[in-house]
Amino acid sequence: MVIILRTGSTTKHAVDLISDLLQQGKLKEIIGIPTSKQTHQQASTLGISLSDLDSHPTLDLAINGAEKVDPHLNLVKECGRSPLREKMIVGAAKKSGLVKMVCGNVEILGENGVAIWLF
Repeated sequence: MVIILRTGSTTKHAVDLISDLLQQGKLKEIIGIPTSKQTHQQASTLGISLSDLDSHPTLDLAINGAEKVDPHLNLVKECGRSPLREKMIVGAAKKSGLVKMVCGNVEILGENGVAIWLF
């Protein structure tokens, strides 16, 4: 399975979990496409196999981090580190999954400034 390893504090936890599951043998044959140098370094250090879009132009799964979620399940990422690269890579994914911090529930999206929409 080829997955996008996105950027940010929320997704960092998903990358840690993927590594744990690979080490336990519960996941096999995972190839990650990192969206930033930071995520590349983390995944590489944790032993996750990495590649790029040139080698894998069609991806199976994008793991998204959302800092804010409203009661209608609309999601935003307020200050992503690599938003352009992430948008380009996520377009190649067949499916998308979500990792959300518990403190990210809000009544109104964007109430703390400008938001970049994920979905």
